[in-house]
Amino acid sequence: MVRDALCQCTEQGRKEGTYRLPPGFGDKLVALADILPQAPLIVSAARNDGATGEDIREWWNLHDLQRRMVLWSEQVFRYAVFTGMLDEGLSADEAMQQVRRGFPMYGDPTDTTHTQGDDRPLRHELRGRVDRYREKWGAAVIEERLAGYSSYNAFVRAELRRGNL
Repeated sequence: MVRDALCQCTEQGRKEGTYRLPPGFGDKLVALADILPQAPLIVSAARNDGATGEDIREWWNLHDLQRRMVLWSEQVFRYAVFTGMLDEGLSADEAMQQVRRGFPMYGDPTDTTHTQGDDRPLRHELRGRVDRYREKWGAAVIEERLAGYSSYNAFVRAELRRGNL
C-alpha cells in the first residue's frame, strides 16, 4: 500500500511539475517572494492565514514526495478514524464532524465545499506549528480547550488570533 502511494505521489508530482523543486525551495520562496512569478501568491496567501516565514520555509523545504506522503498518510489515518466511527453507529455526517473536532484539517482555505468560516481547511504551511502546539500541550489539554469550538480548525484560528499559536 505504501509502495503504491509512493508511486502515485511521485507521478502526481511529476504531472504537476513540483517533483523536481530544488532543495531549500521554501527558503528561496520566502526570500524571492517579490521576484518569482508564483511566490507572492503562495507567500502572501499563507501569511494572510497566519503562517510565518518560518512556517512557509518549513513546509516548502520538504521534498515534494515528503509533502505528498504527509498528505497521504494523514488521509489514511483520518479515513480509518472515520470508518471506525461509522462502525460505532454514527452517521457519515456525525463521523465527519467528530473527525473535524479531533484533528486539524488542511487544504485550501478558500474551499467552502464542506466547511465555512473558521472551520475551513487550514493552510498546509501551518502544520509544523500546529503539531508542535499539540505536542507541547498534549491531547487532554487540547481536548479540554476545544470545548465550545465547532472544529479543531476553529480552535486553531482562535489561538492564532490570540497569539497563542
